[in-house]
Amino acid sequence: MRDEPRRPPIGLFRMANHVVRPLLRSPLHGLLSGRLMLLAYRGRRTGQEHTIPIGYFALGDDVVIAFSSARWWVNLLDGRPVRVRLRGRWHDAVPTVATSTEDRAALLAAFVRRYGPRRAGRLPLGLPGDREPTTEELQRGAARMPIIRLTLTRPAGR
Repeated sequence: MRDEPRRPPIGLFRMANHVVRPLLRSPLHGLLSGRLMLLAYRGRRTGQEHTIPIGYFALGDDVVIAFSSARWWVNLLDGRPVRVRLRGRWHDAVPTVATSTEDRAALLAAFVRRYGPRRAGRLPLGLPGDREPTTEELQRGAARMPIIRLTLTRPAGR
């Protein structure tokens, strides 16, 4: 028996992105922009710009965190600025990929404090949804998936 949550196939995400990406750029972005944002970054090797929809959570006025099981986050390891489209507006942001389990667990703990255990239990990290997670549960959850902290610096283009 697997104790890890099942994830939809990557092909399903790719198909959905063809609908979600234009919707997040449109005046109808409010349908999704409370949970999803666009992240624009340049590839490390090719320099090509990629724009992907990704789930996010606010941790304050100028910080958002994103979780991802896909490998795009390796392009953010050097901390090069990115752009994010949050709630219909582009912003410049500085990414920090939490690479250690301790850093990830600290971000998860901040998430639980802000949103509560019920919402944390819905993340694909195996956290309990009916109570505060223990330190060990936070560390186990943190080991499952990279967490990216995006510090907004200003609206893009200003």
